[in-house]
Amino acid sequence: MPADVTFDIPLPLKQHNGWHAAAERNLSWLTRRRLISDGTIGLYDLFKSEKLVGYTFPDATERGLDLANRIVSVCTLLDDQFDGPAGRDPAKAREISDGFTALLEPLVREPRPRTPLQAAFCETWSDSCNGKTPAWRARAAESWRRYFGSLVHESGNRRRGVFLSLDCYLEQRLVTGAMQQFTDACEVAGEFEVPPIAFNIPHVRIMRRLTADFVNLANDLASLEKEIAAGETDNLVMVIRHERNCSMDEAIQRAYHFVEGRVARFVQLRNEIPEVCDGLQLPDAERAVLHRYTDALAAWISGYERWQRETFRYRRAGDVSEVTGAGYRLEDLLER
Repeated sequence: MPADVTFDIPLPLKQHNGWHAAAERNLSWLTRRRLISDGTIGLYDLFKSEKLVGYTFPDATERGLDLANRIVSVCTLLDDQFDGPAGRDPAKAREISDGFTALLEPLVREPRPRTPLQAAFCETWSDSCNGKTPAWRARAAESWRRYFGSLVHESGNRRRGVFLSLDCYLEQRLVTGAMQQFTDACEVAGEFEVPPIAFNIPHVRIMRRLTADFVNLANDLASLEKEIAAGETDNLVMVIRHERNCSMDEAIQRAYHFVEGRVARFVQLRNEIPEVCDGLQLPDAERAVLHRYTDALAAWISGYERWQRETFRYRRAGDVSEVTGAGYRLEDLLER
């Protein structure tokens, strides 16, 4: 099984100098927000999500690094709730999804979180929007809406017990991995905002998707053993194996080359950005911000690849499953 899968990433790898201190601050924040307990910090910390943030947001400000940690933590905790019964009950999944989606609408009604996780999300969302334009808030809110909705779609697919076609799976996987929020979080962590003209350059939009594809699909390879143990079908390797009617080894190789190709295309597009900026006659200030953003996307690719080889999240799947099920549910973090 490919839990130790590696990729040759021709992109710079850095780590934020303050990641360790930020990790301590984040664990303290999670405890104060009643998302983990003193007795379960070790279980949550097993996956080292703060180290992931250190790799993937290496140029964040101190405030931005703390917000990035909170965004990743909220998504991790929310995602793992769907390793339980809600992951196979679309009605329950929709109830959870609708509850979070409603919290994105403070101008319509005052958000009223009912759970500690909802309260943490409200705080994180509000702080992320601080200083951002209405345009940024609108596109970031849409990223969250698509993510919350995708949890319902994924639950329905599990209930059906069938394999999606490859194109449908790739569209679903784009949003279930929360990568659209994380690429929005690049601007939160760096405390900048890409102007709409620059953000909507076709090269940039494709690079954003390629970043998400790489992280999500590399994750599929690394988590294959864990997901087979949990009886999952939503995994690139298993989708390819079903669609191609091939062996597991062949499906793994096909998936590996597919993911590898996303990196190659990203690098090609990144190299063309200066010429595209020249053609658009972008002002120097907008170019500088755009380069910060594309550098941040590159950091997600190189940083995630490194972290994936260091975390225990995808190793010892049997041991982790014995303790927590396919992952852990929020109540698992509070009971010990």
